[in-house]
Amino acid sequence: MKLYYLCGNYENYINSNTLNDMIKSSMKYAIRVSALSMLMFGSIGISAQQVHTAEWADGVERALVYRPGDYGSKFYRIPAIVTAKDGSLVTVADKRIEHNGDLPAKIDVVSRRSTDGGRTWSEYVTVAAHDETGGCGDPALVVDQKSGDILAIFSHGNGLWQETPAHISVARSKDNGLTWGPMLDINPQILTTDPSGKQPIKCTSAFASSGRATQLDNGRIMFPLVVREKENPCFKVYAIYSDDCGKTWMVSKNPATADGDESKIVQLADGSLIMSIRNRFGSLRKFSYSHDRGETWSDPVPVEGLPDPRCNGDIIRYNRDGHDLLLQSLPGDPNGRNNVAIYVSKDGGKTWPVKKTVVTIPSAYSSMTILPDGSIGILTEESANGHYSYDIWYTRMPIEVILAGDKK
Repeated sequence: MKLYYLCGNYENYINSNTLNDMIKSSMKYAIRVSALSMLMFGSIGISAQQVHTAEWADGVERALVYRPGDYGSKFYRIPAIVTAKDGSLVTVADKRIEHNGDLPAKIDVVSRRSTDGGRTWSEYVTVAAHDETGGCGDPALVVDQKSGDILAIFSHGNGLWQETPAHISVARSKDNGLTWGPMLDINPQILTTDPSGKQPIKCTSAFASSGRATQLDNGRIMFPLVVREKENPCFKVYAIYSDDCGKTWMVSKNPATADGDESKIVQLADGSLIMSIRNRFGSLRKFSYSHDRGETWSDPVPVEGLPDPRCNGDIIRYNRDGHDLLLQSLPGDPNGRNNVAIYVSKDGGKTWPVKKTVVTIPSAYSSMTILPDGSIGILTEESANGHYSYDIWYTRMPIEVILAGDKK
């Protein structure tokens, strides 16, 4: 058995005898790995901290992308991933410099990219840095398929619980994630704090949903915006959209839900949209539908087969090699943030008969992309020690492995 680990950008080899000497009797993990498996080591010495025990099928590969302590940060959270026009993988995450709290903490949005399918990763690049206004966090990514530009959408300044909204901002890369331009504040186009105002949205605070933003088949770019109104304990979720590759932005005519949280949007084969909504109080994911490209939304309904332990995850359409599927990533434990899995629908989101577990440890937010070879790449927040401190791992899974589901 060959096991590999990554230290910075260098790949190292150890054999199974060395591994046994390292973990000894205190870590009794059974491992069967037929492809590339990744083992994370501590930042001091080479003491093993985590071993994944799933029985992976051929073709599954893993790599550690963001680790607490790297690049001058105590914590990392909130991953997003896309496949650029040149086939490279581009990721972003919150660099939570001092503690693991949300905005308005000292947070930067940082990026790493891979040009070999996720086996190795570049040095860190700062997309948006904290300043006197506050931190930058909760990033989402989307690729404009016409120009190849990558848009990073994030919040700048205040968090959800302050009395003035964060600045919803957009940064742009024109070179497949190698470099990023300055952030553009789009609040004047979408938000107002004037109680007498009409659309744009009246709110006390707001943030953009992290993970994947969406581009529709007509080029429209869209992301969900969570808003809080003063004296209202519930969060509304609107769709924000642009028809000119992010230069100008508009707001849906109504919220997709009057009581939601981080959400994602996916387009179906018939052109209709689903907004997959984090459920703040129930136990199932909620779906809202749009039949006019996101301008209006239906009342949300709970989705049987998609348990939701109040967590963020991605939904994407997989339309290639004879398949037309929806994939939804969420923690597979309905009672808590554990065991991130990929759920599969073959009927446009009506039923979700297939579940493939990605990891079997405490794990939370996740983001997915389709690789050029048709595999799925997923970034997951994973906790080696069960604490509120996450490593962010990348896993590459062939679609056949996902469709096979978990062994009964």
